Amino acid sequence: MFMDNPHWLAEAYAEPINRSDTGYVWRNLWCRDKVCALIEANELNAAGSFLDYAAGYGLFVRLMRDNGYDFRWFDPFCQNLFSRGFEAPAPLTGKFEAVTTFEVFEHLPDPKEEVQKMAALTSTIIFTTTLLPNPAPQPADWWYYGFEHGQHIAFYTRKSLEVVAASLGYHLTSNGTDFHVLSKMPIRLEMPAPNLFERCLTRFHLRASRVHKQPSLTHSDHELIVKQSVAG
Repeated sequence: MFMDNPHWLAEAYAEPINRSDTGYVWRNLWCRDKVCALIEANELNAAGSFLDYAAGYGLFVRLMRDNGYDFRWFDPFCQNLFSRGFEAPAPLTGKFEAVTTFEVFEHLPDPKEEVQKMAALTSTIIFTTTLLPNPAPQPADWWYYGFEHGQHIAFYTRKSLEVVAASLGYHLTSNGTDFHVLSKMPIRLEMPAPNLFERCLTRFHLRASRVHKQPSLTHSDHELIVKQSVAG
């Protein structure tokens, strides 16, 4: 489901992060746990370089760097507040171990074009978007339409994400509600029941968080930024 010719977008994006998004911090913490679980389950190379695409204020990048992973920020429409100094090089070039992009798909006027840009950078795209229920809710019955801010213009079923994956030659792994992975190689945690994927991610994160192997980059990042400031 999509909005044809959304002429109101300039007004809707007067504030890039809309003021009704009270879940901004909670969502970044939740996404950190899920992505850490994928890495710690050896689905991704922990020593690789990662990109957060349309990264907003940079909170997720900062959280992942605090956990020891080399994440980089990219967002042409938002100010980097939390991970300054760790922007991806421009123009964007791959390959990244994975590209993360959270609460972005529902904002895209041309999803196919944007996903192709991401796929050129990586073999794994990790993203969130809340799937459209079946039957589609009436306008007043689903908060995710976002009429109060007007920024959500595209909504997806699992089938539509499968079509996107097939067009790229990728596999879709999904928890069936809001957390999804497009990847060239199948995610080994995928199981027949989508909610089991969610449970697997949670189990791996709880187990790995007790024996976290990656040293945090928090202090070394601080020292790097201080050196750059002095040199500048």
